[in-house]
Amino acid sequence: MARLSQPVKLLRSITAELRHVLPAGTKIHPSQSMGFILSQYRKNAVTQEQYCKHKEEMTFMADTYLTYLSSQRAWYDVQQEFHAKGERTVAQTAKMVGFNLPHEAKIERRGKPKKE
Repeated sequence: MARLSQPVKLLRSITAELRHVLPAGTKIHPSQSMGFILSQYRKNAVTQEQYCKHKEEMTFMADTYLTYLSSQRAWYDVQQEFHAKGERTVAQTAKMVGFNLPHEAKIERRGKPKKE
């Protein structure tokens, strides 16, 4: 049972990433991408030690898909935050990186509460 937990965990993680990509309310099971991933799981189900394939081939491919999907989502978030805004003023750019202009009040960092 321990050998099955890793591939099942990866499959669940892949479906969670696909849910982030698809529009809200869309069923994930009939989608083409989910059908491909499930067919790969079924195709490699008997290849753990048969046909002289690498023992962890299915797990490696699933981990590769998961890394690709999560990286694409992270890239899109970063791209929307920093690139998609167009031109910024000096004040906006300074606040984005955590600086203040000389005429603004100082931003205080939250410190640990002082013990009395």
